[in-house]
Amino acid sequence: MSFRFTRRQFVANSAATGLGAAGILMSPALMKAARAKEPLTVVEWGSPYVEASKVIAEKQSAVDITWVLHAGGSAAILPKIKTSWPNPPYDLIAAWKPVWISMSKEDWIQPVTLGDVPNLKDIPESYITKDEAGNWLDVPRTLSGIFWCYRNDTCPIKITKMEDLLDPKLKGQISWPATSANTNLQVVSLAIARGGDEYNMEPGWEFLKELAESGNIGRVHATPADAINALTSGEISVMFNDLPTIGAAAQNVPITYLTKTDESLKIFPWIESWGVLKSSKNKKAAFDYINFSINPENNALFNEGILAGPTNTKADPSDALKPISYSADEVEKYTYFVDYGELSEQLDASIKRFETEVQPLLSR
Repeated sequence: MSFRFTRRQFVANSAATGLGAAGILMSPALMKAARAKEPLTVVEWGSPYVEASKVIAEKQSAVDITWVLHAGGSAAILPKIKTSWPNPPYDLIAAWKPVWISMSKEDWIQPVTLGDVPNLKDIPESYITKDEAGNWLDVPRTLSGIFWCYRNDTCPIKITKMEDLLDPKLKGQISWPATSANTNLQVVSLAIARGGDEYNMEPGWEFLKELAESGNIGRVHATPADAINALTSGEISVMFNDLPTIGAAAQNVPITYLTKTDESLKIFPWIESWGVLKSSKNKKAAFDYINFSINPENNALFNEGILAGPTNTKADPSDALKPISYSADEVEKYTYFVDYGELSEQLDASIKRFETEVQPLLSR
């Protein structure tokens, strides 16, 4: 199954990007019922995502949210759901296409319609993940990208191409994402630099082993907070991560985004979104909350908080979208639109391969 977000769609879409009070009386019982909040358990990423989400949640009174934070990449939620199915303790999950693809295969995700979330009418359909029958699986909330960057005040060299990562001066300077993060796009990025891709990952794995043996990988990060702290503390100076995470660090330290530097350094545009589990006992409340969160004002406010671009075409894009805004020629040179279905199928094997082939080299 192929799920590609195409160049044409990216260029086209990133540019676009109660009761009345008139004397109605209610009994105390009805008033109490009207004030009652529906409980929702929502899985969100850590800082800055959860803080931005809480700002939106505080603007409404329909649901009472219990927040659960992702432990690493969003794919890490999948085994937790599997072991607790059919009664996982979650209603609403923030994730991205590879996770929805995996959930769809397991029949865990609740399809969504315009009836469920009317504000979807203002989000380009090309952003939405679909199953083989064409059902909509998610509600996109963020337009962003994953790419390489470095701190230009602490990095020992100026990075201009992917092979620069092997420079001996970068000893201990690279923070490498855990394999579950980004659905292993980090190895795809290395593979592409040496003529491979998601269907031919061997050049990437060989490159990664060279990096591990060189000693240039100083740590492995799993969460946005880990990554932000590693960059801002000066523990490392080079990283592959998403725009919101890098942008949060860039508020405090000078960072060069390697998004339009060299054709070997690709950026992977992506859409991050909401999804509701079929097992949820509060599906309507979950969809109503999603609908509220993606209206133009709230979608813009949330993405301003995480330094990314809104998906609602009526929302004003933040300046944070500029590093991943491209002309048609630049899209061809610097971006890569990956087949997430392919990566999802490889993920379990990739995690095991990292543990057996790469982790031992990092421990030397």
